[in-house]
Amino acid sequence: MIYLDSRYVDGLLYKAQDSRSKKYQVSVFREFPTELANYFLYTWVETDRLDIVANTFLGNPNLWWRIMDFNPDIIDPATIEPGTLLRIPNE
Repeated sequence: MIYLDSRYVDGLLYKAQDSRSKKYQVSVFREFPTELANYFLYTWVETDRLDIVANTFLGNPNLWWRIMDFNPDIIDPATIEPGTLLRIPNE
């Protein structure tokens, strides 16, 4: 199930079959934003968590992935260092 606030809600479904086991696997592919036009900068502090930041600025903790989309240089949100400037979508 894909929830309406999921990053995959507009994604493309792809069904593939494993040639050995003959089992099917479904994957969802999505496009990343190519323009980051509407955002503001936020300075990460030591006590921050990405879901709390998303709730504060985007109104929903489940939208943390939108912040990650705007910050592709951050691979793991658990390793964000205090003082890091994050781009927060302003939409």
